[in-house]
Amino acid sequence: MSSDFIDIAESVASKMDMDCSRSDNEFIVKLKNGKFVLSVFIRSDYDIMHFSCNLRLKVPKTKRDAILRAIAQVNERIWIGHFDFLSIDSSIVYSLTIPFMSSFVVDSSLVSSIYQTITSECDKFYDYFSILINSRKKTNEDCSISALFIDTYAEA
Repeated sequence: MSSDFIDIAESVASKMDMDCSRSDNEFIVKLKNGKFVLSVFIRSDYDIMHFSCNLRLKVPKTKRDAILRAIAQVNERIWIGHFDFLSIDSSIVYSLTIPFMSSFVVDSSLVSSIYQTITSECDKFYDYFSILINSRKKTNEDCSISALFIDTYAEA
């Protein structure tokens, strides 16, 4: 099953003109002109598919508290997946795990939808995290996350 899924993940990435590479149980897709790196992992022993998208933003020690608060605020507002801070390399990643993959029909439509969800969430928050990292202020009070969720329906 795992190689079938990786075959599908690779095929969808190719159709979407994404750069990619492959190993036994891992598939890596480079997205958005190097802004993100998406990895797809298969864990047959846990019967899961795991998607991890590294935003390629390095968080300096002076900004870690602000980023951790921002990640918590972002995670309260998203429905699928979550953002994490990886202390091993001081980066921000978006993670999405789908359990019980053997009970799903894994096809190109599902994988394409997952890729689109991941890129949408990463696109939505990349600049927010980047602004916080590059801000000269020590807190994130000046960069409200609420502005990202303003409902602009029917506004010109």
